[in-house]
Amino acid sequence: MPDHDPALDDAIREIANLLATAYLRLRFPEQPSQLDSPETESPHVTAG
Repeated sequence: MPDHDPALDDAIREIANLLATAYLRLRFPEQPSQLDSPETESPHVTAG
C-alpha cells in the first residue's frame, strides 16, 4: 500500500475546489458574488 501524503491530499482538495468554482462561474455567470473563491482563501500560494 502506498504511503499517505498529506500534501498530495491538500493539492487534490485545492484543485477540486478550483474546478468546482470554475464550473459554477460558467454555469451561473449572473451570480458570481455568491461563490466562495478558494484561490483567494489560500495565502500560502504565491504567483511567480
